[in-house]
Amino acid sequence: MESSANGAGRRLLWIGLLTAATLMMTGVFACAVPFAALAALAAFDTERNDGLLLIGAVWLANQAYGFLVLGYPHEAQAYAWGVTMGIGAVIAYYAARAAISMIAPQNKLIAVLAALPIAFAAYEAVIYVATQFLSRGEGAFNTDVVLYVGTVEVVAFLALLVAHRLAVAVGLVAPNAVEGAA
Repeated sequence: MESSANGAGRRLLWIGLLTAATLMMTGVFACAVPFAALAALAAFDTERNDGLLLIGAVWLANQAYGFLVLGYPHEAQAYAWGVTMGIGAVIAYYAARAAISMIAPQNKLIAVLAALPIAFAAYEAVIYVATQFLSRGEGAFNTDVVLYVGTVEVVAFLALLVAHRLAVAVGLVAPNAVEGAA
């Protein structure tokens, strides 16, 4: 039987690895960090508190990288967009988690597949609302941008599903309620 400390250490290691992977994606995709993909994975991969910890850690790492490495301007609008992205990621997580809890009892595979589009729609809805109040969001919803961000989310989600399967296979992550589908 695994000790509680060992289990907590593995969960934190998994969260740290996902955060590091996302930080690497931040360098590649800058403004298209796959928050919806992470939210969807966290919705079926983690307990509620760990999911929020993952979303928070990824958001914080993304913001630190943006401001310290990519040179985001230190001004109110940039901070407001960062907060908006964090709120969007949390809402995406809860939306995906609600969908999984409703769908998984009937069909685990559909639950996993539905998690990403639901998380993406929730995240984008928050960003869309923010464009009504914050500057510099005018181009966030043209067709090219939405298709690009959607593609990044799908590719990231598929990569995260593979990483999850590998983590389960090596014992880093315990199987979960929808494990048979992911």
